[in-house]
Amino acid sequence: MSRRRFYVPRDSIRNGTAALPSDQAHHLRDVLRLSTGDPVEIFDGEGSGYLGEVELRGAEVLVCRLQSLPSPSLPDSLILAAALIKPAKFEWMLQKTTELGVSEIVPLKTRLSERQPPVSRLKPRLERWDRILQEAAKQCGRFAPPRLQEPLEFLEFLGRKELSPCHKLLFYEKAVAPWQADKELQHGKTILCIGPEGGWERGEVDQAIEAGFRAYSLGPWTLRAETAAVAAVAIVQHQISLIRQ
Repeated sequence: MSRRRFYVPRDSIRNGTAALPSDQAHHLRDVLRLSTGDPVEIFDGEGSGYLGEVELRGAEVLVCRLQSLPSPSLPDSLILAAALIKPAKFEWMLQKTTELGVSEIVPLKTRLSERQPPVSRLKPRLERWDRILQEAAKQCGRFAPPRLQEPLEFLEFLGRKELSPCHKLLFYEKAVAPWQADKELQHGKTILCIGPEGGWERGEVDQAIEAGFRAYSLGPWTLRAETAAVAAVAIVQHQISLIRQ
């Protein structure tokens, strides 16, 4: 049985001891019923992980005698830019692509994407997404979740100068050519663009191609948007790992 893992912000880790936040402390003490001396892992969400022992001090839950753990090999190379879809499906996609190792997630506002919440509700939505990413990172053994950007208009995303040197792949249900890995992926970052439930409009595909993207198919079947995202990430991540071996 694998050790239990808990998230602790970096500023709560000092001098070889970590103080668990209230929600994590409740889960450790009241749900899992761990006791003083039990071994656990913690991670700080910024790339560091530790092995330590539980110490219960009244209402406070500590993890003491921390020992650094080697970071899992996770190349900081795969950016998922995904059109916004129905909330439950989008959240499932966030969870699964975190488990598959994406380094950054950019929600996109496309012409056929799901209608967005008003500005007043955007902050709670982003906070919820952050919690989902943290929990997925906790579950799969990552020391940090993907970076999450605020939703961007598709044209604004295409115009981002910092994306210029990236390898740019757009998966389009009407594309003819299937994607095949090439050695260019050995270096630099790769962006995967996934459309909404209604698909990409042809004009959006043309704009992406003008911005340096190449359009590919994921096969002969019509996939749901969240399925396409998971399939694309799994395929590309696998090929990148083979090329870089």
